[in-house]
Amino acid sequence: MSRTLTSLAALALATTPVAFAHGNGTHTAQAAQPAEVTTSDLGSGIYMLTGRGGNLGVLTGPDGTFVIDSQYAEMAPGLLNAISEVAGDADLRFLLNTHWHGDHVGGNAPMAGSGATIVAHDEVRTRLTTDQELSLLGRDRSTPAAEEEAWPVISYATEMSLYLNGQTIRVHHLPDAHTDGDSAIYFEEANVLHTGDVMFNGSFPFVDISSGGSFQGYVDALQTLYDLTDEETRIIPGHGPEATREDIKALRDMLVDTMAAVQTEIDAGKSLEETLEARPLEPWVEDWASGFMTEEIFTSLVYTDLTSES
Repeated sequence: MSRTLTSLAALALATTPVAFAHGNGTHTAQAAQPAEVTTSDLGSGIYMLTGRGGNLGVLTGPDGTFVIDSQYAEMAPGLLNAISEVAGDADLRFLLNTHWHGDHVGGNAPMAGSGATIVAHDEVRTRLTTDQELSLLGRDRSTPAAEEEAWPVISYATEMSLYLNGQTIRVHHLPDAHTDGDSAIYFEEANVLHTGDVMFNGSFPFVDISSGGSFQGYVDALQTLYDLTDEETRIIPGHGPEATREDIKALRDMLVDTMAAVQTEIDAGKSLEETLEARPLEPWVEDWASGFMTEEIFTSLVYTDLTSES
């Protein structure tokens, strides 16, 4: 039974459409009908767009349009149309990728073709411009380099700032969290934060260990996000509905507690199979498990990270 749970977790993680892939072969394998795009007005010329993939952030005004993330390639026409509806005649100037996963960068090339200059952390450019070999819960996956039109042409190491449409846009690198190239974007004057996938609002988060992420780093990054915000901050998470500062705290507290629960099993000398059998995360399943991030997958990821030599 325990071996079956492990293999099912690996299979689900490797085949889910939330996977961290990019490139033509991946999108063919993940082909799906584009989802409806929903636009939420957050004020100050800032919008949250949802569809299929990571949530977008959009700032628009007389200086042009700044977009955060691009979902999947097949979503690009609908997203560009939704952006045009709020931006009017404002040029599409910048596209910032919060990290390298396919549900956040798949539409890079169409947006670049519409005028956007692509910006990202150094590690995002590295991963998009080279073939990636990933191993997740015992299942290997090869991801080819993205097409050149999808590559970032501006990258940064620690933090950077942009000044558009009356907003000071602070871009912060959050190391070793969801991946090794995560960016959080804070619009100072509007008090709006886009977290990228360093927040899955209301569900177990995916921590991509094979891409340099770690659970402790994710907890630390959530604390950084909490410290950036206040009770009035409007928060665009990587996935899930618009969030609040208390949602960040709830996610952080859940991770601290679930990591401790799995660590207790590890300290008792239990293998991954035995830990899955013990179900240490059962108290959190009803509130936090989602269709993709099941109890088995999440437990396996936590266990793998906490027992890794690195």
